[in-house]
Amino acid sequence: MIKALWFLVKIAVLIALAVWLAELPGDFRFEWQGYVVTAKAGLALIALLAFIIAVVFFYQVLKTFVDFPRSYGRYSEVRAKERGYRALTRGLTAVAAGDAKTAKIQAQRAGELLKGDTGLPVLLAAQVARMEGREDDAALSFAKLLENPDASFLGVRGLLQTALDVGDDESAVALAEKALALHPKQAWILKILYSLQIRNADWLKAEKTLRRLEKTAEFDPAKGRSDRIALFLAQAEADKNNGFAADAAMMVQKAQALDPLFTPATLLLADVFVADKKLRKARKIVLKAWKSAPNAALAQCWLSLNVVKKGADEKAVKLHAMEILLKQNAHSAAGQRIAGELAAQLHIWGDARDYFKRAEDLGATMLLYKDWADMEERAGSSVAVVHDLLEKASRARADKVWVCHQTGNIYERWSAVASPHNSFNTIFWDFPFAHGAPILSLDSGVKMQRGLIDAPE
Repeated sequence: MIKALWFLVKIAVLIALAVWLAELPGDFRFEWQGYVVTAKAGLALIALLAFIIAVVFFYQVLKTFVDFPRSYGRYSEVRAKERGYRALTRGLTAVAAGDAKTAKIQAQRAGELLKGDTGLPVLLAAQVARMEGREDDAALSFAKLLENPDASFLGVRGLLQTALDVGDDESAVALAEKALALHPKQAWILKILYSLQIRNADWLKAEKTLRRLEKTAEFDPAKGRSDRIALFLAQAEADKNNGFAADAAMMVQKAQALDPLFTPATLLLADVFVADKKLRKARKIVLKAWKSAPNAALAQCWLSLNVVKKGADEKAVKLHAMEILLKQNAHSAAGQRIAGELAAQLHIWGDARDYFKRAEDLGATMLLYKDWADMEERAGSSVAVVHDLLEKASRARADKVWVCHQTGNIYERWSAVASPHNSFNTIFWDFPFAHGAPILSLDSGVKMQRGLIDAPE
């Protein structure tokens, strides 16, 4: 209704304008080659306006005929793009659904209809090639995406996935760094780069990447702290093996700054000092650690640092060394147990029983009762006594060990990398898993005989 009224208003205005022009006073006179044309001024203006409108109309008609081929070409191009984008949508949907046949058909249509587009049509072609197992063709398509500034990241990501699938770590690292340069705050890229750097034992770069990863708030702070300690110790181990004692000591000290009571750090620093022929320093740090957190690992390390002079009884020397530790801190079930074992080896049965009894009071374990039963059997005690101890062993809690939380494998000592599957920072001091995985050597991966576990309590 309002539109109709507005149309009538415009018609009325035009009619009023025409009447006003027609009634304008004055004449219009035109002479040309003897011809004289005279008309009212208003009519002349109306005629001139009509002539102008006619010229414009015929010009537009003529222009439409002249531009028709070009306009039709643009129309066809737009229609082709619409069909191309429709094919592209269907193709990507087919890829998501795992329909390789449909995806291939739509990819071909999209490529034909969207010629020159180096973006999503190329991505679709790459995905189809990957679905069909044509990795070389997929890699070429992903590389082509790099030519498009708007789609280059898709190319980098595709090539990165290909490099990861074929195990080309060197290319994967370069591509991950390139992807990170395009999107520096993406946690998933940082995680991939972090994993690759760890796999390549590039510990210092991994630590820098870890710092960036922690800023994304998608990484558990406790996990980050634990990983950082492991990274520092892994670098320290590498420096020690390469003869860089000072660098190794600095890395261990960084780890200790994060967790002063982490026994593997103390043991590694002792190894560094021993390799650098600084036995006194090694003994000092072990003794200091024992005062704060006594455990079996420190005890064994301490015993290895006590040199047995020529002609001396090695077992007696070790027992004396163990007594020195216990004088510094006697609140260690493992320390008391080890002292009891050493006393039993010297056939000092009374002292051995005393040590085992103190260990029992501090924290009885299966290993303690087994060692105690073995001592009583060698001491000639009754079968009932031995049987009673073995019965206690069957009911006692298991001893904690270095166990990989990923596989359940039990290790002789802690390491940043758990062999043979090479998972990072998955070895923890914990109770063994129920399936009873074998004890593995860090170097050879073979089973070990039962003995003192190089680990904290």
